Amino acid sequence: MTFTIRSGESTGVVRTLGGELVSFINDGVEYVWQGDPEHWNGQAPILFPVCCAAKDGKIAFNGVEYPMTKHGIARKLEFLPVYISKDKVIVEQRETEETLKMFPFCYSLKAEYYVNDAGFSVKFTVKNRDKNEMTFCIGGHPGFNVPLREEDGTFEDYSLFFENAEGCTVSLTKDGYMDASVPKVDRLQGTNELPLKYSDYDNDAMIVENLPAKSVKLISRKTGRGFMFNFEGFNALGLWTPINKNSPFICLEPWNGLPADVAETTEAKSKKYAITLAPDEEYTVGYSVELIK
Repeated sequence: MTFTIRSGESTGVVRTLGGELVSFINDGVEYVWQGDPEHWNGQAPILFPVCCAAKDGKIAFNGVEYPMTKHGIARKLEFLPVYISKDKVIVEQRETEETLKMFPFCYSLKAEYYVNDAGFSVKFTVKNRDKNEMTFCIGGHPGFNVPLREEDGTFEDYSLFFENAEGCTVSLTKDGYMDASVPKVDRLQGTNELPLKYSDYDNDAMIVENLPAKSVKLISRKTGRGFMFNFEGFNALGLWTPINKNSPFICLEPWNGLPADVAETTEAKSKKYAITLAPDEEYTVGYSVELIK
C-alpha cells in the first residue's frame, strides 16, 4: 500500500512495506532513487535495530544471541498507517511473532513523513513497550538521484559541502565491517568539500563522525543546485554508492549505531552509539531535506 502526500509543487509517496519514502518530486524533479536492481533495489530503508551488518549475523541481549539480518528487521515488514493528512503520513510497526525471534522486545517504531514546497522531513520515534530495558540502533538509508537533472552534469560533477568539518577523518568499511586495519581517509583535511568520486567507494561505505554541524549540502558544481541534508541528533553519517557500478545515486545515511567492528562482540550494548530505553520510554530522531535551486 502507498500513500501520496502533497504541498505546492512537492509530492511524496510513502510505502507501508518498510515504512519508507519511495518518491519525492518537486517541480517535476525526482529526488529519491527509484530502485533499479542492476544497481541497488533499495530506496530509503529504515535501519532498526541495527545499522549495517551485525557481528557474524548475530546480536546478543544479556548474553543470549539472536540472528540479525543486515540493516535489521524493519525494512522488510509492513507498517500500518496511524495518521494521514494532505501533507503528512505517520506509519507504525510493532513486534510480531517473527520479530521476537530476532529482537526479543515489544516495541513501537513510528515513521513520520512531511512534505512542503521547500523539501521534506522524516522523523523516527521508538518506544519501548516491553517490561525489560531495550537496546537498539537506528538510522536512515535514503538514496538520492545524482545527477538530479541532465544539465547538472554527472555524478562526479557534484560535491558534498560540510560546515566546519576541516580535520574530520573519514573511516572506510570493508566487507560491511569496521576494521582498524583499514586506513582512514584524510579527505577533509583543510577543506569542507568532498567531491563525489566513484573510486572513494571501492572498499564499501565511507563514514564521517564527530561533525560539529549535523548538515551537509549535495550540490552540482556546474549549476549550484541540489539540497541541504540535515541530520541533527545522529552521531555518524554514512556515504555509499555501489562498488564498481558507476551508479547514478548516492546514499546519505544518518546513523545512531555503526556497522559491526571486527573486534567487537555480539552484545548489543557494546555497539557504538547504541541507545537504551527503560520500559515505556520513547526516543525520537530524524532528518530533513531543504532544496537549493
